[in-house]
Amino acid sequence: MPANPELKQKVEELLGSHQVFLFMKGTPEMPRCGFSMRVVGVLDQLGVEYGAVDVLPLLDPLREVTGELADWRTFPQLYVNGELVGGSDIVEEMFESGELADLVGTDQPERAEAAAPQAPANPQQSPPLQVD
Repeated sequence: MPANPELKQKVEELLGSHQVFLFMKGTPEMPRCGFSMRVVGVLDQLGVEYGAVDVLPLLDPLREVTGELADWRTFPQLYVNGELVGGSDIVEEMFESGELADLVGTDQPERAEAAAPQAPANPQQSPPLQVD
């Protein structure tokens, strides 16, 4: 079954309007799964601005959209410059190696450890996705 075209367009607009964008369960201030919390922790340590959206209200339709866009249906999903980077394991590996800092154009923290966030930064969370 093809993805909802309106939702797909909104997702593409979100990806195009943010250098770094996270599809996650919950919000950066209140992640609703450990994997999402881990990615938020990495992004907070990098100090990078990012957009984020809670996938839970539209979980299955968003799985269809991201499946078509990047052949990836699990969340969280981190995108940089409109391209899928990956889920929490890939993001953590890239963070620990310094590759993620290079990709997003920030300095690697001296002590880079993938861990849960201490206090959320000030991400620019997008409003919930809605399809009429």
